[in-house]
Amino acid sequence: MDTAHLAATRRLYYDDTYLVAFEATVVGLGTVGGRPAIALDRSAFYPEGGGQPADRGTLNGLPVVDVQAQGPIVWHILERHGDAAALAPGTAVHGVIDWARRLNHMQQHCGQHLLTAAFIATGGPATRSFHLSDTSVTIDLDSAALTSAQIHAAETLANQVIWEDRPISARFVSAEELGQITLRKAPAVDGPVRVVSIAEFDHSACGGTHPRSTGSVGLIAVLRSARQRGGTRVEFACGGRVLRELRRISAAAGNAAAMLSVGIDELPTAVERALEAQRSLAKELAELTEAMDQGEAQRCYDAGEPAGAARIVCARLDSVGLERLRRLAQAIAAQPGGVAILGLGGERAQIVVACAPESGREAQTIVAAGLTVLEGRGGGSATLAQGGGPRGDRLDAALAAMAMVARQDPGSPALTK
Repeated sequence: MDTAHLAATRRLYYDDTYLVAFEATVVGLGTVGGRPAIALDRSAFYPEGGGQPADRGTLNGLPVVDVQAQGPIVWHILERHGDAAALAPGTAVHGVIDWARRLNHMQQHCGQHLLTAAFIATGGPATRSFHLSDTSVTIDLDSAALTSAQIHAAETLANQVIWEDRPISARFVSAEELGQITLRKAPAVDGPVRVVSIAEFDHSACGGTHPRSTGSVGLIAVLRSARQRGGTRVEFACGGRVLRELRRISAAAGNAAAMLSVGIDELPTAVERALEAQRSLAKELAELTEAMDQGEAQRCYDAGEPAGAARIVCARLDSVGLERLRRLAQAIAAQPGGVAILGLGGERAQIVVACAPESGREAQTIVAAGLTVLEGRGGGSATLAQGGGPRGDRLDAALAAMAMVARQDPGSPALTK
């Protein structure tokens, strides 16, 4: 897109981050990512950048769904292709930004400055990166050994600075002025640098939007932390997001407490009791299932077909899972001469073969006959083999083919080379 003829967009949010409505003139039409975009001579819309998402809003009532900067030009991306026709160059526009979204982002972004500075001030690690989305805000810290005590100390200090309602200023400074400011991190841009200062606490090079004082952040709450690429990722919330998170957690805890018929303070103990009961029931169920499988294996073995030194059990068991199918096969093969040929139906058929060593049969040889029918793959050893294939409609035929192989005398020509 040729933007050489366009003058730089005057960014009104640099002067007033609380400006919600403004007047401007369309100076250019274009596309960004295949979507229609409008350039204005001046704009209060913040374009995505510096870890902060773009503003949303309207131009003459038409939805602005994204805002991107290309060099000095700010492009306002429209929702519909037909909307651009109403905003030809020279058209006067009334712009309105989504204030709730702007305030949300200001609270989170300023909260990041506060929490990052608080970690450093309390002897903690520096921040590697920052990410703000519509659902979460995180910082990645340069330490994989971050403790709960360090998190609490930084969180406490950051909130103290918020409640002191310290003033926040943002200004472009010259190279000479920049040399007199102790920045938390060296700027990554050339030319004039915009510095956001939190009185007597933090100075950072930043192009984002921030409130006039720390009190507008309201509150910072660290939600969780986890190791991330050799460091620690800390997720937190500020302002209105803290309220939403509190409501969400409170509702979840309240519902869980109600289901367990206890108060919220008793919830941890009640959950531990419930987990212990679940573990006990799971153990009991496993023991009962094992006993039932042993009984079923014995029944199948007793009804099996004698074939020389072997007793062959061939069955389709669609009501059990693959693990139980394998367990049943092994239990049958634990009997004298036991040969288990078991199948499990479904979109992809599964087969398991287990052979007692004294049966004279080899499981991998038997299962190969079934896999050919199922057009599948598998393998194993002489005592246990399994596999599966996409031709579930041929499972009965596969079982029959495997049973035929198992019935043959191990020394017969059909099973020897």
